[in-house]
Amino acid sequence: MRIIVIGGGLAGLSVAISLAQGGHDVEILESAPAITYIGAGIQVSSNSSLILRRLGIDKYIEKYCTEPVDLRMMRWKDGNLLVECPLKEPAQKEYNSPYWHIHRADLHRGLLEAALDRGCKLHLNSRVVSIDPDAGSLLTQDGTTYSADFIVASDGLHSMARSIVLGKPGPPIPTGQMAYRVTLPAAKLRGIPELEEIITVPRNNHWLGPHGTILSYLLEGQNEPLINFVFTCDVNEVDLPPGVDQRMGTAEEVRNSFKGWDPRIEKMLEYVEDVLYWRLYTHAPLATWSHPSHRLVLIGDAAHAMTPYLAQGAAMSIEDAAILVLSLYERLRIDRVTKVASASVESRWFTQMEDGDKQRERDAWLLLHPGIEPGHINLRSDKLWLDELFGYDAYQVLDEVLSEASS
Repeated sequence: MRIIVIGGGLAGLSVAISLAQGGHDVEILESAPAITYIGAGIQVSSNSSLILRRLGIDKYIEKYCTEPVDLRMMRWKDGNLLVECPLKEPAQKEYNSPYWHIHRADLHRGLLEAALDRGCKLHLNSRVVSIDPDAGSLLTQDGTTYSADFIVASDGLHSMARSIVLGKPGPPIPTGQMAYRVTLPAAKLRGIPELEEIITVPRNNHWLGPHGTILSYLLEGQNEPLINFVFTCDVNEVDLPPGVDQRMGTAEEVRNSFKGWDPRIEKMLEYVEDVLYWRLYTHAPLATWSHPSHRLVLIGDAAHAMTPYLAQGAAMSIEDAAILVLSLYERLRIDRVTKVASASVESRWFTQMEDGDKQRERDAWLLLHPGIEPGHINLRSDKLWLDELFGYDAYQVLDEVLSEASS
């Protein structure tokens, strides 16, 4: 089957590899004139690393991955520990695939190399301006027409294919929050006693505060270890004016939004120069991700952009890539993705409570229940939820359904 994938991001490359590995002839249309590697760190939980390993991507990226030993949630003002959850051990022993931290650029580079090695053809500077799903054809901005048996639209948050599937515009929905993203060499913070643990122990560090969270973790990096920080908070219209979704900024602006937080954060920001500002969006759940012609389907952010509070956006896209069998795709994906998206929103409100009675009740409960257990009020500590999220084997699910159908 000849298949065109629109978009050469993480989701597009993952599905291209999966389809090529299945014996299909795959072409990737990327709107950018050149491949550039942007972004910061990304979390690859067991449910997605399992798929990447099955696709053979691990040999391209494993040397750039770190495995966090645990996740720590801390009080915003002083960094006092509230709860600690193991990550590395259950990933390896219970979910049978590692939990990785990797720079998005290193993952993207590895996926692209793997796609080309598997015979996928990449066309740059090929922005799609129209799609005829019934004919299985599309037109790019340079006037080139492409035809295929099947079109997979992985054209991201502002997907043009989404409106074709919906039959009307389907723009993303602002969450009211933004993220400041910082990546810097860990060596820049070396020799600062209060930051020593943060730059040497691979873990997920979370600070929970009113209307905001801070996350830090280590990255292997191309040339040296890096420290990655993500500051999430309500949109500051001074830092990110209306109509602006991304821009570069300074550490001084981050200090203004996170004034009074853990002194270690203030200390770290003294060594930061560049900050990427990013407005956060989501999508309303859809009843279908495919066009009635069954020749055009959405995956990744084009289908289900979600909030970042459980770090599952990329993971859900990679799961999509594993289960793109048209007759089963929506049946197996929509309910799961909708549930994860809802849980991500729930996690936002749990971690960003204003100080007060509910926050004190939450913190007291966390201190009394420091590990992982069934029914924990923190999703990242709830054994039942983690089993469902991280223990998900897309290939096993697909095999079971195909076996049922054949019998």
